[in-house]
Amino acid sequence: MSLNPAGWPPQLRGAVTAALLISSWLFASPLLNAVFILFTLHVFSLFLRDVCGLQRGRLILLGIGGPLGVLLSLLKPELQFVPYLAVIAINLSMAYVFGHNLLRGRPCILLQFVTSAHLGPSPSCKFATYLRQQCAVWLGIGLFSAGLSLLALVAEPLRVFAGVVLVTLLFAQALWFVISHEIARVRFKRPETWQRSISLIMQHDTWKKLEI
Repeated sequence: MSLNPAGWPPQLRGAVTAALLISSWLFASPLLNAVFILFTLHVFSLFLRDVCGLQRGRLILLGIGGPLGVLLSLLKPELQFVPYLAVIAINLSMAYVFGHNLLRGRPCILLQFVTSAHLGPSPSCKFATYLRQQCAVWLGIGLFSAGLSLLALVAEPLRVFAGVVLVTLLFAQALWFVISHEIARVRFKRPETWQRSISLIMQHDTWKKLEI
């Protein structure tokens, strides 16, 4: 089931996605929960296929996870898939992007980003180590947030606490994104800026240069 037809303009896809997320958040409905689950699994399955190269994993997720998620949303209304399933998928994706090459001993995604996208001076050994440390931080945050979201999805008493922690982490990540660039500028004399990084992240061609 594709909720994101390739023929739709990006603006329309964005509007449909926003409407779905807002509706699922505001209105408690088994049908909306089921649609939200299928949509989230579909988007995450595209990540598995296009980024992780796991076509079989994508098919397993859709073939087993989709029907199972819909069944649970109908039979177990105490489970809160909205918004925690999406938070899990987003943070697992982030953990993979930052951790895959790091754990395999290959050039980390941030080192590639600096050399291939920013096209700044060649990173020093100390700066390369700093970038690996940053990847480890983002990997840890992604895994922690995904795990906490999973607990909140199944355990109602944890949801208020989890919500506070996840929102706090979200703001902390945005702040650290800026601070980490300033540390690199002051400590390692790097020319990269957080504004430029955001601009590059938003460009599709940037990701073609990176080996995740």
